Amino acid sequence: MADQTVRQETFWRFSVLQRALHLIVILGFVGIGLTGFSMAFSSVAPARTFVWFLGGADSVRYLHRFFAVVMYLCVVTHVFWLFYYKFILGGDLFGPNSICFRKQDLLYFRDHIGYLLALRNAPPAFDRFTYWEKLDYWAIFIGMQSMSLTGLFLWFPEFFSRFLPGYFINIAQVLHFDEGVLAVLYIFCIHLTVGHWRPEVYPGDWTIFTGKTTKETMMKTHPGEWASLNPSPRGSAIGEK
Repeated sequence: MADQTVRQETFWRFSVLQRALHLIVILGFVGIGLTGFSMAFSSVAPARTFVWFLGGADSVRYLHRFFAVVMYLCVVTHVFWLFYYKFILGGDLFGPNSICFRKQDLLYFRDHIGYLLALRNAPPAFDRFTYWEKLDYWAIFIGMQSMSLTGLFLWFPEFFSRFLPGYFINIAQVLHFDEGVLAVLYIFCIHLTVGHWRPEVYPGDWTIFTGKTTKETMMKTHPGEWASLNPSPRGSAIGEK
């Protein structure tokens, strides 16, 4: 009876596809970071050892590009999902359940700052995604575009040099490395803090890995979404499906 009660109070938040993409992105990001920085710091002994362990510089370059392609295929999948969400599922790209920004996010931001400054008694009733979750998502999404473009310049320098000055390749090399450093700092200093180290979810929010969340968590962190669902005892609960 107790187990049945727990199941009835547990709800799906992320689909299998969303969880799988997130896991692939994690693995791809780690692979890109290790191979990329091992090439960038090839004069350092640990990097040379890592390159040797992977079979040499050619193998590391191949793996770096392989992980980059895998990562960008995840980006493409996200784009297709937005079209699927809009035209097949009939979702509203600027509705309360969308990852896209809308005017209401500005109001949530204002009210949340007021709450943090003790000017409001309660935080705003966030919908499915908070404004900082949207910022987190789109920062990574947009960053992937610039990383991919500069990466293509370095992957096919002869092709791009046919119609662009050669110094564009040098610029791409500098930007690619700097953006790589920025991406690592962002993931470890911003993404992990926002997603897992906030007081509300510390020491970690595992919803993106399990796909499930509890009624109490939804009511606390996404009360707007909870109110819109208005589930019945035989509604969206995992135990009833």
